[in-house]
Amino acid sequence: MKHSNEEMEAALLVLYKNEKPIYAFLGALIGGAVGISFFVFFSAMDAIIVFMLAVPPICIGLFARFTGSVFKIKHRLPIGVIGAIVHIAGCYLLQLSPLAYILTPVAFGIAMQLSKIKLNRVQSYALYQEEIGGISVGKNNM
Repeated sequence: MKHSNEEMEAALLVLYKNEKPIYAFLGALIGGAVGISFFVFFSAMDAIIVFMLAVPPICIGLFARFTGSVFKIKHRLPIGVIGAIVHIAGCYLLQLSPLAYILTPVAFGIAMQLSKIKLNRVQSYALYQEEIGGISVGKNNM
């Protein structure tokens, strides 16, 4: 399905206008605080399950998605790093076996993947066209 250039340029302008990487980073920090509180809660009740290792990166990714609306990978990398750091801190706080530290890349991936906003067809096609040089959105339009 072909989209017009004006439609794709409008979609790109909306994407770039709504993208706020600093807010996403701050949202990830807030999500990290929530994640650490989950670790403290689980450590107080001595219930360590594998599911709870995924809860903090999920919080981090979702907080970052709704505060920053990021879609580029370079803006989502710091969010993944925050997810990995919170996972390592939680494993240390709960005094888990060293095998739990192996799941750090999984926490990184969960936080990074959940921080990406959902793109519709026009937006994803417009990003592809911009990447290959098909359309160009000037910075003066934003």
